[in-house]
Amino acid sequence: MKRTLLALSLVLLSSTLRADDFKPEIKYAEVNDVKLAYYIRGEGEPLLMINGFVSSMSLWDPVMIETLAKQHQLILFDNRGVGLSTDTKENNTTIPQMADDAAGLIKALGLKKANILAFSMGARIGQQVLIRHPDLVNKAVLCAANPGGKYDDVAAPDVEAKLNNPKTPGMERIALSAPNTEAGQAALKAAIERIKAAVAAGIVPDDFKVSKETTERQDRARTTLWTADNSNFENLKNIKVPVLIADGRDDAIDPPKNSLIIANQIPFSWLAFFDGGHSFLYTSPKHFAETVNVFLQ
Repeated sequence: MKRTLLALSLVLLSSTLRADDFKPEIKYAEVNDVKLAYYIRGEGEPLLMINGFVSSMSLWDPVMIETLAKQHQLILFDNRGVGLSTDTKENNTTIPQMADDAAGLIKALGLKKANILAFSMGARIGQQVLIRHPDLVNKAVLCAANPGGKYDDVAAPDVEAKLNNPKTPGMERIALSAPNTEAGQAALKAAIERIKAAVAAGIVPDDFKVSKETTERQDRARTTLWTADNSNFENLKNIKVPVLIADGRDDAIDPPKNSLIIANQIPFSWLAFFDGGHSFLYTSPKHFAETVNVFLQ
C-alpha cells in the first residue's frame, strides 16, 4: 500500500511538472504596518489562500494548487512574520489582526471581492474575515476549522501535549495531521515529497523560514486568545455568503465535531468530510481541489 501511494504521488507530481513551467514572482503589499509577501498563479475569479500555523505560501500541496489554478486566480501569501512577510516590533498577532491583514491584501490588489480558501489556523482567520469583512468575500472554503471559545471540541490530551510541547520533533508533530496507519502516514509522506520536489523545480518559492518569535506569537493567538473569546462562534450566524466547511474524518488536531458545530451555526452552509486526518487536503489533493472547483462554480 505504501509503495502504491508513493508511486501515485510521483505520477501526479511528474504530470504537474510536465504540464506547467510556472515560476512564482514574489511581490509585496503594504498592509497594516507590515509587508505581506505574495504571488499569483492561474486565471479566473480570485481565490485567496490562507494557510495555517507557522505555514508559508510554499506549504500548499502542489497537486491541489495545480488543479485549482486551472479555474481560479490563486493569491498565495505569507501571514505576518512568516516566511518573506515582515512583522511589527510590537506583538499585534491575533486571529482578528491576521484576518484584517488578509482583507487588506484583497484591497491592496484592487479587488472588490475574492473567494477564500483557508486551512487549520487559517480557517480561524477565514472565519474572522467573513465576520469582520463580509463585503469582501464571495464564497469561502474552511478546512479543519475551529469555532473557538467554549464551543471548541478539543483534541485528545496526548495530541495537545505533543502539539504544544516545543521539544516535540517537527516530523512527529506533522505526523499527527494524518491517521496513524500505514496508508495514512504514507500519503502524508508522499505529500511532503511533492512539496520538496516542487521547491527543487522552482514551481513554489523556497520560503519556509519562521522565527521562534513568530511561532510564539501565532501559538498565543490560536490557543490562549482564541479559546478565551466566544464571539467568533456567536457571530457565525450572521454570515450571509455560501460557505463550504471541509474536514478529514479522522482529524485528531481539530476533531471533526468542530466542523459540524460551525456548519450548524452558519446559515445554509455546506459540510463535506474526506478520508484522512487534519491534513486531508494534502492526502487527497485532487479530490479535494475538484470538490472546491465545483463549489466555487
